[in-house]
Amino acid sequence: MDSDRKSLRVIYIKLVLVSLFWAGTFISTRIAAQELGPFTGASIRYAIAVVLFLPLVWKQNRNLFSVNRTQWPLLFLLGFSGIFAYNYFFFKGLKTIPASRGALLVALNPIFVMMMSAVIYKENITLRKIAGTILSLTGVVIVISRGRVTELLSSLETGDLFMLGCPLTWAVYTLAAKPVLKHTTPLLASTWASISGLVMLLAFTTTEPFPANISIKPWIALAYLGIVGTVIAFVWYYEGIKKIGPVRTAIFTNLVPVFAVLLSVIILREKISWYTWFGGILVIGGVLLVSRKR
Repeated sequence: MDSDRKSLRVIYIKLVLVSLFWAGTFISTRIAAQELGPFTGASIRYAIAVVLFLPLVWKQNRNLFSVNRTQWPLLFLLGFSGIFAYNYFFFKGLKTIPASRGALLVALNPIFVMMMSAVIYKENITLRKIAGTILSLTGVVIVISRGRVTELLSSLETGDLFMLGCPLTWAVYTLAAKPVLKHTTPLLASTWASISGLVMLLAFTTTEPFPANISIKPWIALAYLGIVGTVIAFVWYYEGIKKIGPVRTAIFTNLVPVFAVLLSVIILREKISWYTWFGGILVIGGVLLVSRKR
């Protein structure tokens, strides 16, 4: 019993750190996106990750291909949703909008997971969850309208729409991981998702010009994205899904916008407008209402 509690405590600590690490990816991607295209930047990120993943997998079981053939479509789906599509939206969105606002839009992750889980796994949606969803969506409207709700369409930026694609693709990634992890390890699943996603990203890098001169900042940012934001964070996130399930694991992403807003103020010196604070409170409050137990 004590060992189980200790194991859960370790998982919870890891998931809190994952939220902090992923908050840092908003800052890093914002920096890298100013000089690199979305496919190029994401390709470098996952090339770094794959180089680190492979020796870790080899050390664990020395059989990279110990995957059930029936899982290949799901592993492909993981690569497409969580690596290829998510990172395209992530880089495109953060190229034009502040990291703090992008983080609040991605805070819808748990709500998208809950909604899709209700459809796929028949999870019960209560009035409390519906109220939380409406509250969060109201906060999102305030954030993307810059406080001018009646002028929503005129104030909507392309970057906002790209960022809204992130929670949708991440929900697919999170829920697709559940059946995969019944038959394989978090490390192996993360490795194959990264490999398949990297192949897709590389196929589109030819559509983007590679900058002649790149400053040192994007390289540092990409190194952080590949090592901390991908290798460490993805494995720990999958450990959480395997141990406590996708919905409870997704709850910890509630902390990502909080950490991201703080980091964007400290590192990027972003100024947070009143509508960002107010809308952010509604977003996070709604997510907490959806996520908390009865």
